[in-house]
Amino acid sequence: MSSARGKSGERRKEIVSAALVCFTRMGYNNTTMDDIATECGVSKGTLYWYFESKDSLLESVITAFIEDSYSEPAIAALAEVPTAAGKLRTLARAMAALGERAQGFFSLFLEYWASSPHRDETARLWVDLLVEYKEIVAEVIQEGIKNNEFKPVDAESLVWAIMAAYDGLAAYKALTPALDTERVSRAFVEALLGGLVVDEQESRR
Repeated sequence: MSSARGKSGERRKEIVSAALVCFTRMGYNNTTMDDIATECGVSKGTLYWYFESKDSLLESVITAFIEDSYSEPAIAALAEVPTAAGKLRTLARAMAALGERAQGFFSLFLEYWASSPHRDETARLWVDLLVEYKEIVAEVIQEGIKNNEFKPVDAESLVWAIMAAYDGLAAYKALTPALDTERVSRAFVEALLGGLVVDEQESRR
């Protein structure tokens, strides 16, 4: 029985992966269930065995992308980084990498959100992600302030600004694929830390 469930779970993941390929290649509205079935190498009936509609399939695609991008092991790895500055650099690398991976995903999400009668439900998936990630980054900044590593700042407001910067970077990457997001991210986070980190003279006061 467990073997059957395992195979079923693998098949579901294969369908979700194939759907993401089709959606980002052709757009949500232009993709059909037949396209996804062909990409995955299964019958359309198999798709409907796992997903009742194209909408429900896309919601699974969005959820899988989010869970993969912000997995618990990746977040837990921050505990191994000794300084708040190091943690902020680690998070910045993760956000830049996400921008690289999400070139087609963001436009797909916006297309679906704009055309879906379930806009509020769809937006909630994204908002929940933003709030969760905002709390993680804010905690790092607050840790730095508490340890006298960072200057006192409004951590929550700063984090919203940081996340907006990376959303913009992801949008620019979609428009200009040759953009080196990792290099831009490094320049941004080092400039940010230049204003945040307490220098030695200040720390002695």
